Amino acid sequence: MPVAFPGLSVRDAAAQLGVSPSAVRQLIAQGQVRASRFAGRIVVDPDHLRQVGAAARPVGRPFSPAASWVLLRLLAGHQPGPVSPSRLSQLRHHLRFDDPEHLAGRLRKRADRAFYHVHPSLLGDLAAEPGCVLAGRSAAERVGADLAGDGVPLEVYLAPARADRLAHEYAADLDVSVGVANAVVRKVEPSHVPVHEPGVAAAPVVALDLIESGEARAIGAGWSLWHDRLDAWRKQDAHGR
Repeated sequence: MPVAFPGLSVRDAAAQLGVSPSAVRQLIAQGQVRASRFAGRIVVDPDHLRQVGAAARPVGRPFSPAASWVLLRLLAGHQPGPVSPSRLSQLRHHLRFDDPEHLAGRLRKRADRAFYHVHPSLLGDLAAEPGCVLAGRSAAERVGADLAGDGVPLEVYLAPARADRLAHEYAADLDVSVGVANAVVRKVEPSHVPVHEPGVAAAPVVALDLIESGEARAIGAGWSLWHDRLDAWRKQDAHGR
């Protein structure tokens, strides 16, 4: 008896999103659509595709990575870093008045993501490497997100050059499909990332990671944490911070 195809073909996924098959392949490569391989063919996760489609409404031009990290540092209660007074005023205005969902969507370009498969016995060693900042599900409980679990996949922020070197040291597969990846590396200089405690990203950063995870429970926890942090910042700012 033939085995049922466990998902959508790239062509069917493209039809659902209203884009070309090559655009779907690019989304898969960027980690924005979850996929794996079955009998030599790319299989798109239909549940994740529905989430992608629901979130695909225009949110405006994304902030640059530099502007994104100024916003996130402000939201985390850190100093903004080098930024002109006029640009800082503009970014604070966004924090005060932008729609929360719109604001989160515009922060999506803050870092490039890479997906790897690492032997499970080495994930702890990778997380302990100097320069790793725990993110997403790996940091969720540490920053108060309502998301219990084993923290898999491992999620970290790392400087690009160090990320590439560690990938060759730890990853069993450098060309893994997103569906089987157990390590998500966001490439950015760690000095840009506001932290909750040493080696752990701050709550607003973790909230965005969870929102972008593609997993329903993590997305819900991420939105809750994002609204909490943004509301708290706005209340404090309104009192003349």
